[in-house]
Amino acid sequence: MPLIIYKLGGSLLTLSDLKDRLATLLEQPVPLLPQAGKNAVLDRAVLVGGGESADRVREWDRRYHFDTETSHDLALRAMGLNGRLVSALLPNAQLVSTKGAIRSASARDAIAVLDPVIVLEQAERQSAERLPRSWDVTSDSIAAFLAVHWRAAALVLIKSASKPKSQELKSAARRGLVDKYFSQLSPRIPIVAWANLRSTRSAIERWL
Repeated sequence: MPLIIYKLGGSLLTLSDLKDRLATLLEQPVPLLPQAGKNAVLDRAVLVGGGESADRVREWDRRYHFDTETSHDLALRAMGLNGRLVSALLPNAQLVSTKGAIRSASARDAIAVLDPVIVLEQAERQSAERLPRSWDVTSDSIAAFLAVHWRAAALVLIKSASKPKSQELKSAARRGLVDKYFSQLSPRIPIVAWANLRSTRSAIERWL
């Protein structure tokens, strides 16, 4: 079954109606590869960004001058905390730590919410690649790395801003819409889509 990875921006956790907005968006069709077909059954997984929790880690990093591995680990755990929040909010969500568990959740018509610490550790161990330990790599690139490693059909970026009018990735990174490393991974993903969850009429649109 085609796998769709949704990256939920951590800044969206401030939405008072996040539960309803996100549940509605996840029911929308996602533009898939043509051969998948409109009626394909999907495996769906949500990776939640760090938001204010990761910002606190950035503050600690500036104050205490962590090594890069420590900063990376703390930021992942901040994302994990937010993931647990989202899995508690959504009535049909299940926190998972393996790709196989995504399939099991889908079989029960549940949304898989990823534990970033475990899934990234496993993906890097199984892959010849490893993400840089840098603030240039945020949840955008972590989601993209998983999409590449798991050969996902699409990555959906759920953001607080409208889809960029241009496909120029360096420009999007300069504007803070994606992280700086994202351009290294996104060309290897069949479809990158975008949704502005703060919009009154949120819709999933193809970006790349």
